[in-house]
Amino acid sequence: MNQRSQPYKSERWRRWLTERTRLVDIANSLFAPPTTGLSVWIRTTAGAVAILLVVQILTGTLLAFYYVPSAESAHTTVAYIEKALPAGSWIRALHHFGSQWLSLFLVLHLMQMFWRASYRQRPVAWMVTILLLALVLAGGVTGYSLPWDARAFFGTNVADGIASGLPLIGDNVHRWLVGGAEVSTATISRFFGIHVLVVPALVFLLIAARLFVFCEPASSVADGGRPAAVVWKRRQFARQSMTAGIVFLALALYAMRHHAPLGPAANDVTAGYLPRPGAQFLWLFQMLKYLPGPLASLVAAFVPGFIFLGLGLIPFFDARRMRRNGGVYPRRKLHVGLFALGFLLIAFMTTKAYLNDMRDPKVHAQLQQQAAEEEAFRAIPFEPLPPRISATSSGMSMPMNSGSMPNHMISADTPPEAFQKRCASCHGTRGQGVKPFPKLLGVSTKPRRTVGDIIGLLDDPKAFGLDPPMKSFATKLSDAEKRDIAEWLMLLKKP
Repeated sequence: MNQRSQPYKSERWRRWLTERTRLVDIANSLFAPPTTGLSVWIRTTAGAVAILLVVQILTGTLLAFYYVPSAESAHTTVAYIEKALPAGSWIRALHHFGSQWLSLFLVLHLMQMFWRASYRQRPVAWMVTILLLALVLAGGVTGYSLPWDARAFFGTNVADGIASGLPLIGDNVHRWLVGGAEVSTATISRFFGIHVLVVPALVFLLIAARLFVFCEPASSVADGGRPAAVVWKRRQFARQSMTAGIVFLALALYAMRHHAPLGPAANDVTAGYLPRPGAQFLWLFQMLKYLPGPLASLVAAFVPGFIFLGLGLIPFFDARRMRRNGGVYPRRKLHVGLFALGFLLIAFMTTKAYLNDMRDPKVHAQLQQQAAEEEAFRAIPFEPLPPRISATSSGMSMPMNSGSMPNHMISADTPPEAFQKRCASCHGTRGQGVKPFPKLLGVSTKPRRTVGDIIGLLDDPKAFGLDPPMKSFATKLSDAEKRDIAEWLMLLKKP
């Protein structure tokens, strides 16, 4: 009785799934028609992609519990995860390297689909994979800025420069992306929102549409009910699971041995710092070196888009033969050429970027110095943000320096006499700015604008990237006057 009822129950579940979802169609298109030899293992890239997606979602959720998206707190919260949270460094490394591995395996998945020409029978799966790769790369771009260390600060400025250089729309894109005139807490908050809300939501919608809306053509599910095909599906599912397990184990071991990058905070950036993007973006970084500013912005914005658009249109190119020079060439050859050319370009530029850094003695020495600084930073015990004390009755606050009270309290409503005498003519009596000179409101939220930085800036503006008419006050102000001005500026908040 039990043996007879079991197939009946299985058939009932299969019919229920077929009527209400696309899961059966997807399973058939994943596993049919049965293949043998190396091909069965090449097709297990889907299992690797699935496990890496799960890793990204779980680790990203855990990291979001501790992260604070602000210029003042972002780096400290990431440092807490790395140094104080149990297994925090491993979880962050899983998330960081998992993003790179996911991009790689999505590319491998596309390659094996292209090699088998399955994009013809399964165009939906092909386009979903391309869109998923685009979303993963978008997540990598936004996540790169979140630690707010030196690398993230410069990387964000590079992205801002690319956006600003776009013809006609550059200024609007810049202000939308940055959240104002300059990179600040608003920038980090926007990137964080895109990284943890927009990108995951689009990924879930894409997967849901694939499972419950779109269906592959009937030709892709042939032999779906034959006994031999059923057995093959079960074995292929086991192979997919085995591949997923191996990939996760390899990623876990790699994350134990290699830390995710984290250097000194953006406020502590040293002169001559060389930013480098993640491995998945290094090809574009190298390509931009050969292009002038406006053209570089266009290339950075549109070349990836054209690549994804071209890949997405491959299933829609008809199978007719095209005539050229009196001969007949299948359009498949054109597909292969374009596909190979794109990936060869990416591989060549990535390799060239690594080789250039290794061969240039100055660049190589600087990168080694930066790596040593990161290791030194990791060796320092975690230091929480200093407590803040009330400076005025209106609720303004200022950070305590070196854990001690200042010698005298400075009110945000009363600028130091030295500021009134030397600075107010350009920056306003309350730091509100006098056009065309900049405002100083909220200056403490910007990178490299601590009390010590502002004192150094007053001594040598060029060292902080400021050009005339900003001049040096090294000999025009006493050390006490410089400190009074710097501590007063730390109290100024944006309206």
